[in-house]
Amino acid sequence: DEDSVASRTSESVLTQKLDQVIEERGLGRKVAIELARADLKITVAEFWAMTLMSVILTAGLAWVIFHRNWLFLLIGAVVGYFIPRIFVKSRQKSRLKKFNDQLGDGITLMANGLRAGYSLLQALDAVAKEMPPPISLEFRRVVQEIGLGIEQDRAFNNLLRRVPSDDLDLMITAISVQSE
Repeated sequence: DEDSVASRTSESVLTQKLDQVIEERGLGRKVAIELARADLKITVAEFWAMTLMSVILTAGLAWVIFHRNWLFLLIGAVVGYFIPRIFVKSRQKSRLKKFNDQLGDGITLMANGLRAGYSLLQALDAVAKEMPPPISLEFRRVVQEIGLGIEQDRAFNNLLRRVPSDDLDLMITAISVQSE
Protein backbone atom coordinates (compact mmCIF):
# COMPACT_ATOMS: atom_id res chain seq x y z
CA ASP A 1 0.00 0.00 0.00
CA GLU A 2 2.77 2.46 0.94
CA ASP A 3 4.63 1.72 -2.32
CA SER A 4 1.50 2.37 -4.42
CA VAL A 5 0.84 5.64 -2.56
CA ALA A 6 4.46 6.70 -3.06
CA SER A 7 4.37 5.83 -6.77
CA ARG A 8 1.08 7.73 -7.25
CA THR A 9 2.55 10.72 -5.43
CA SER A 10 5.70 10.69 -7.57
CA GLU A 11 3.60 10.29 -10.74
CA SER A 12 1.42 13.24 -9.77
CA VAL A 13 4.51 15.36 -9.03
CA LEU A 14 5.98 14.35 -12.40
CA THR A 15 2.70 15.12 -14.15
CA GLN A 16 2.44 18.46 -12.38
CA LYS A 17 6.00 19.40 -13.38
CA LEU A 18 5.35 18.36 -16.99
CA ASP A 19 2.11 20.36 -17.07
CA GLN A 20 3.89 23.39 -15.62
CA VAL A 21 6.69 23.26 -18.20
CA ILE A 22 4.27 22.79 -21.11
CA GLU A 23 1.87 25.52 -19.98
CA GLU A 24 4.69 28.04 -19.54
CA ARG A 25 5.49 27.73 -23.25
CA GLY A 26 3.54 29.93 -25.67
CA LEU A 27 1.81 27.04 -27.42
CA GLY A 28 0.93 25.40 -24.11
CA ARG A 29 -0.67 28.62 -22.87
CA LYS A 30 -2.76 28.84 -26.04
CA VAL A 31 -3.88 25.22 -25.69
CA ALA A 32 -4.80 25.84 -22.03
CA ILE A 33 -7.02 28.75 -23.09
CA GLU A 34 -8.62 26.64 -25.83
CA LEU A 35 -9.34 23.83 -23.33
CA ALA A 36 -10.84 26.31 -20.86
CA ARG A 37 -13.09 27.74 -23.59
CA ALA A 38 -14.28 24.22 -24.39
CA ASP A 39 -14.76 23.55 -20.65
CA LEU A 40 -12.66 20.40 -20.85
CA LYS A 41 -11.24 19.39 -17.48
CA ILE A 42 -7.94 18.05 -18.82
CA THR A 43 -4.43 19.41 -18.60
CA VAL A 44 -2.32 20.54 -21.53
CA ALA A 45 -0.08 17.49 -21.12
CA GLU A 46 -3.12 15.20 -21.24
CA PHE A 47 -4.31 16.97 -24.39
CA TRP A 48 -0.92 16.45 -26.06
CA ALA A 49 -0.95 12.79 -24.96
CA MET A 50 -4.41 12.33 -26.50
CA THR A 51 -3.18 14.02 -29.68
CA LEU A 52 -0.23 11.64 -29.84
CA MET A 53 -2.55 8.64 -29.31
CA SER A 54 -4.87 9.95 -32.01
CA VAL A 55 -1.96 10.31 -34.46
CA ILE A 56 -0.74 6.79 -33.74
CA LEU A 57 -4.20 5.20 -33.93
CA THR A 58 -5.34 6.91 -37.13
CA ALA A 59 -1.97 6.36 -38.82
CA GLY A 60 -2.06 2.70 -37.81
CA LEU A 61 -5.64 2.34 -38.98
CA ALA A 62 -4.81 3.98 -42.33
CA TRP A 63 -1.76 1.70 -42.65
CA VAL A 64 -3.88 -1.42 -42.16
CA ILE A 65 -6.89 -0.31 -44.23
CA PHE A 66 -4.87 0.88 -47.22
CA HIS A 67 -2.59 -2.17 -47.35
CA ARG A 68 0.60 -0.69 -45.90
CA ASN A 69 0.75 2.33 -48.13
CA TRP A 70 3.16 4.94 -46.78
CA LEU A 71 1.22 7.83 -48.25
CA PHE A 72 -1.94 6.84 -46.39
CA LEU A 73 0.08 6.31 -43.22
CA LEU A 74 1.20 9.93 -43.46
CA ILE A 75 -2.31 11.16 -44.29
CA GLY A 76 -3.68 9.17 -41.34
CA ALA A 77 -1.11 10.76 -39.02
CA VAL A 78 -2.05 14.26 -40.18
CA VAL A 79 -5.77 13.53 -39.76
CA GLY A 80 -5.08 12.08 -36.31
CA TYR A 81 -3.26 15.26 -35.34
CA PHE A 82 -6.29 17.39 -36.18
CA ILE A 83 -9.04 15.18 -34.67
CA PRO A 84 -8.57 16.44 -31.06
CA ARG A 85 -8.43 20.06 -32.27
CA ILE A 86 -11.64 19.62 -34.25
CA PHE A 87 -13.29 18.12 -31.17
CA VAL A 88 -12.15 21.05 -28.98
CA LYS A 89 -13.33 23.64 -31.54
CA SER A 90 -16.69 21.87 -31.80
CA ARG A 91 -17.09 21.91 -28.00
CA GLN A 92 -16.15 25.60 -27.92
CA LYS A 93 -18.66 26.51 -30.61
CA SER A 94 -21.45 24.55 -28.92
CA ARG A 95 -20.68 26.01 -25.49
CA LEU A 96 -20.48 29.57 -26.82
CA LYS A 97 -23.84 29.17 -28.56
CA LYS A 98 -25.45 27.88 -25.35
CA PHE A 99 -23.87 30.72 -23.37
CA ASN A 100 -25.06 33.37 -25.81
CA ASP A 101 -28.55 31.85 -25.83
CA GLN A 102 -28.66 32.10 -22.02
CA LEU A 103 -27.05 35.53 -21.73
CA GLY A 104 -30.25 37.51 -22.34
CA ASP A 105 -32.07 35.69 -19.54
CA GLY A 106 -29.02 36.08 -17.29
CA ILE A 107 -28.89 39.84 -17.90
CA THR A 108 -32.61 40.11 -17.18
CA LEU A 109 -32.15 38.16 -13.93
CA MET A 110 -29.23 40.41 -12.95
CA ALA A 111 -31.17 43.59 -13.78
CA ASN A 112 -34.15 42.44 -11.74
CA GLY A 113 -31.86 41.61 -8.83
CA LEU A 114 -30.19 45.00 -9.00
CA ARG A 115 -33.61 46.72 -9.09
CA ALA A 116 -34.61 44.70 -6.04
CA GLY A 117 -31.61 46.06 -4.14
CA TYR A 118 -29.03 43.35 -4.65
CA SER A 119 -25.39 44.30 -5.00
CA LEU A 120 -23.68 43.39 -8.27
CA LEU A 121 -22.02 40.42 -6.59
CA GLN A 122 -25.37 39.18 -5.25
CA ALA A 123 -26.95 39.59 -8.70
CA LEU A 124 -24.10 37.60 -10.27
CA ASP A 125 -24.54 34.94 -7.60
CA ALA A 126 -28.27 34.77 -8.37
CA VAL A 127 -27.45 34.04 -12.02
CA ALA A 128 -24.96 31.39 -10.88
CA LYS A 129 -27.60 29.71 -8.72
CA GLU A 130 -30.71 30.10 -10.89
CA MET A 131 -29.47 29.55 -14.44
CA PRO A 132 -28.35 26.27 -16.07
CA PRO A 133 -24.79 25.60 -17.26
CA PRO A 134 -22.71 26.96 -18.93
CA ILE A 135 -23.70 30.49 -17.79
CA SER A 136 -24.12 29.38 -14.18
CA LEU A 137 -20.63 27.86 -14.09
CA GLU A 138 -18.99 30.93 -15.57
CA PHE A 139 -20.80 33.40 -13.30
CA ARG A 140 -20.00 31.18 -10.30
CA ARG A 141 -16.33 31.42 -11.23
CA VAL A 142 -16.59 35.21 -11.37
CA VAL A 143 -18.25 35.30 -7.93
CA GLN A 144 -15.58 32.98 -6.52
CA GLU A 145 -12.74 35.02 -8.01
CA ILE A 146 -14.13 38.26 -6.58
CA GLY A 147 -14.68 36.49 -3.25
CA LEU A 148 -11.01 35.46 -3.27
CA GLY A 149 -9.94 39.07 -3.64
CA ILE A 150 -9.44 39.40 -7.38
CA GLU A 151 -10.52 42.79 -8.66
CA GLN A 152 -13.91 42.90 -10.39
CA ASP A 153 -12.45 44.08 -13.72
CA ARG A 154 -9.90 41.28 -13.75
CA ALA A 155 -12.55 38.67 -12.88
CA PHE A 156 -14.68 39.92 -15.77
CA ASN A 157 -11.66 39.89 -18.11
CA ASN A 158 -10.99 36.28 -17.08
CA LEU A 159 -14.62 35.49 -17.91
CA LEU A 160 -14.27 37.14 -21.30
CA ARG A 161 -11.09 35.15 -21.98
CA ARG A 162 -12.95 31.90 -21.21
CA VAL A 163 -16.08 32.94 -23.15
CA PRO A 164 -15.17 35.12 -26.14
CA SER A 165 -18.65 36.54 -26.72
CA ASP A 166 -19.27 39.97 -28.22
CA ASP A 167 -22.52 40.28 -26.27
CA LEU A 168 -20.73 39.43 -23.03
CA ASP A 169 -18.04 41.99 -23.86
CA LEU A 170 -20.74 44.63 -24.28
CA MET A 171 -22.32 43.66 -20.94
CA ILE A 172 -18.96 43.79 -19.15
CA THR A 173 -18.20 47.18 -20.68
CA ALA A 174 -21.58 48.50 -19.50
CA ILE A 175 -20.95 47.18 -15.98
CA SER A 176 -17.47 48.75 -15.93
CA VAL A 177 -18.78 52.13 -17.11
CA GLN A 178 -21.59 52.01 -14.55
CA SER A 179 -19.17 51.08 -11.75
CA GLU A 180 -16.96 54.06 -12.53
